[in-house]
Amino acid sequence: MTDTPNFAFGKNWEAFLTKFTQERLEIAQQRLLHLLRLPSFKGMRFLDIGSGSGLHSLAAWSAGAAEVLSFDYDTHSVNATRSLWEMAGKPNSWRIIQGSVLDDAFMNSLGLFDIVYSWGVLHHTGDTWRAIRNARLPLADNGIFCIALYSATNYQNASLHGHPTPEEWLRIKQAYNNSSAYKKRLMEYAEVWRGYLRPHWRHPLRFARACIALGRTMYGYKKYRGMDFMTDVRDWLGGWPMDFVREMEVARFCKDELGLETLDMITGEGNTEFIFRPLGSSNYWDALLEKRTKVTLPASFRHVQGHMWACSLPELSTSADTQEFPRRSPLVLFEDGLPLDFSHAPHDAVRLLGEGRYSHWGDELFFSASDNSDPNTNGRVYTAMLWS
Repeated sequence: MTDTPNFAFGKNWEAFLTKFTQERLEIAQQRLLHLLRLPSFKGMRFLDIGSGSGLHSLAAWSAGAAEVLSFDYDTHSVNATRSLWEMAGKPNSWRIIQGSVLDDAFMNSLGLFDIVYSWGVLHHTGDTWRAIRNARLPLADNGIFCIALYSATNYQNASLHGHPTPEEWLRIKQAYNNSSAYKKRLMEYAEVWRGYLRPHWRHPLRFARACIALGRTMYGYKKYRGMDFMTDVRDWLGGWPMDFVREMEVARFCKDELGLETLDMITGEGNTEFIFRPLGSSNYWDALLEKRTKVTLPASFRHVQGHMWACSLPELSTSADTQEFPRRSPLVLFEDGLPLDFSHAPHDAVRLLGEGRYSHWGDELFFSASDNSDPNTNGRVYTAMLWS
């Protein structure tokens, strides 16, 4: 399937706009501001790379951005974004153009922006690393670079429990894009069945509860960035071209190749969200970083099993993950100054796969070194950072 056609992202986003509401806009705006830890975008220049539906461009403009520039390679996405611009009254401070993040000259022509934002886009370009490199070009010297990329780590974790591996997902995506419209619908329904209902179908009561949970998920899905459940199912199955990335690989590339400091990394979903700024720069994150608690871990770790090591942190137990709150911990673990791959990782994934996965659970921190070496003897410094 080497001649797999690209997915029609823009047409999917045009269909999504039939479900646009003011409530979705408000949710998208709140989520965007929360991610970037800002009360508003007042006075800021905001660049939306791969604007898709235009929802987050509109959210940035509504949150007070002094200038918004949206662009997308897909003409249907450009049209979708423009329809929201028209709905907003055609503001002069919001421009929409067509262009490619892989076009060096185009990216250099855009000017500089305080916020460069690209959520779930760069891995669909066919050249993820060049896309990341070019997306950095319009970043102001004291700006914020925010990108979200599909996590190989997350899907490898899931594969331990019978879900497709990243490699299998790439084959599924190719099959979807080479299928008829009828077969695509069947694959979409099959994906919902596989992910939400199949594990419970032999048990009537559990199956009924799973159906209710699925209904609640579909109804409440707009609370996740203002998006729509079936739109995202189609986008996930169809998203081609496509790459998966490893978190630490991205952080290392952005530091060594692009001169960027990792400020935050939010894992646990299909897309990992990264926030960077230029090394040595100063902006509103200075005050945020001062509020972080830094804990240098003792170089004496207990081997648990496989690639898993443990460190006792009883003083931090009140903020650790639990069965009820599996993503509560604000702890980020660094190895020699780079964030390790995956927080809130399942313990079996830490033990069997390792490679920088970790979990702050109860009184302890369970983790693995980035290369699965012995953290007691590999000569590296492990540091935990916690948001207050």
